Amino acid sequence: MNHTPQQICQALEEAYQYAAQWVGKGKMPDFIPALEHEDPRRISVCVTDLEGNTYTAGSYQGRFSLQSISKIILLEQALQDSGEEVVFSRVGVEPSGTSFNSVYRLELIEKVPANPLINPGAIASASCLTGRNKEEKYQKFRALAGELLNDPTVDYDPVVCDCEMKTGHRNRALASMMLHNGVYTGDPEEYLELYYRGCALRVTAAQVSYFGAVLAGDGLCPKTGRRLLSREHSELYRALMATCGMYNTTGRYAVQVGIPGKSGSGGGIVAAARGKMGLGVYGPELDGNGNSVCGMKALEYLSRALDLRSY
Repeated sequence: MNHTPQQICQALEEAYQYAAQWVGKGKMPDFIPALEHEDPRRISVCVTDLEGNTYTAGSYQGRFSLQSISKIILLEQALQDSGEEVVFSRVGVEPSGTSFNSVYRLELIEKVPANPLINPGAIASASCLTGRNKEEKYQKFRALAGELLNDPTVDYDPVVCDCEMKTGHRNRALASMMLHNGVYTGDPEEYLELYYRGCALRVTAAQVSYFGAVLAGDGLCPKTGRRLLSREHSELYRALMATCGMYNTTGRYAVQVGIPGKSGSGGGIVAAARGKMGLGVYGPELDGNGNSVCGMKALEYLSRALDLRSY
């Protein structure tokens, strides 16, 4: 069903008002000290259709930390650099059933991370990037992120990256355990920094919705029709988002929202309604599984109002 721009703008404003009722119901991400002092009242709700038109509503149009949404882009760079055989020998594609930074599965169940959308999986993806040095690898990833987010100037926040490098002790343990397990060789510190630089990319909700539109349009640029991702990879990422994208809330999200989505602990969520539009929402307070409380509510409202359910 097609919607007029007026209908989309009305739905966005209503979604924002609906989501704003949940301010104060979540917690700030105190596990990332550089992010825990953001204003919880700053909420943004955006969609980009497959013609490249972006519509926005909310009280905040500034930038925030992309965090785990970047795991999709990191996986794409890994696949481009090393191919599916190498990447999926280091990471699986199954829901984990544990928290995004759990050590349990690597220690007791399997030697490789369950999927690329949990922290150890993304670190494993980072190990698949190729280049002469860390900087060359990052610049290649940054250029890809710039295309997919429609911002060639996008870059990471060194304060956030440095904070995560200094306080992310559990992720460092995961990186070391994977080295011990033989998942990869090389320097886990380099893989951690590449992962954290991706997490620390500064983006807007409008840019996140543009990325959602790329995924919703089977990899085509919504503005020009140029292919940015293969159709096969777009299908892979939507499938991973549908089964693993919201951590231990993925099932409830599927019931309430029904659009493949990926959250980030910076407060953002990207969602891709195939053949319809991409969505990007932001609200910094998180639920107990690391997903934006207000962002989830905004997507729940938009899914119904714009008939976006994909499953």
